[in-house]
Amino acid sequence: MSLNFDPSADFANALDGTESVALRRRGAEPGSSETVVAHALRRNATVREAGIRNRGNTWKDVPSGGHYTAGNAVWHLPVEELPEAPMLGDLIVDADAAHWTILEVHRAAMQTRWRCLTRNLAIAYGLDDTVAILRAVYAKGTAGAVEPTWRTWKTGVRARIQPAAVDVDTEHRTRQAQARFQIFLEEDVALDHTHLIRGPDGAIYQVRSTNGTERIDELQTIDATLRSTLP
Repeated sequence: MSLNFDPSADFANALDGTESVALRRRGAEPGSSETVVAHALRRNATVREAGIRNRGNTWKDVPSGGHYTAGNAVWHLPVEELPEAPMLGDLIVDADAAHWTILEVHRAAMQTRWRCLTRNLAIAYGLDDTVAILRAVYAKGTAGAVEPTWRTWKTGVRARIQPAAVDVDTEHRTRQAQARFQIFLEEDVALDHTHLIRGPDGAIYQVRSTNGTERIDELQTIDATLRSTLP
């Protein structure tokens, strides 16, 4: 997404510390209906604010190796420019196209601003990798059986891949170990057995299950196993 900036407005914003952002409603596709807020004010979140409450009303830190405080910010959006209140899960998109998910909203500054506690999930979870998602297209092969052809479906998806566990198969005479991985994705993607994930090093991961799409303060997490080659 690119915002249409007015150079004179940029200069004025620099003087008063504000910046121009876009508010994207939860679930909306990039480039769809967005509201430009020309005078948004950003400040760093405190450590206390960075611990977002979860459903059990307890303070929760992101398992990110120390990234989480940098991934939180408090935004103030003028009510005059945004009469309709932001909702939980809406995105604030800044001029660098960084996405800040709104986790709490309060009316502040004499009811003139929406105070939004936000998290940049890509920073908070340390998404330092870029992956591609492959999707199977089924067609009859030379022998008449339906066979999949794997085609690139999405590219440039920010992600983080980390080892999760090693499963040992003890039901057969030859013990076999299979490594499992957790893959965090910046964007929610509908994945099932017809999808594979290709890592930045070319490694192919089979999707076992997904979770986290129902939470606004967490990234979609893929439980995956490593494949040696494409089928």
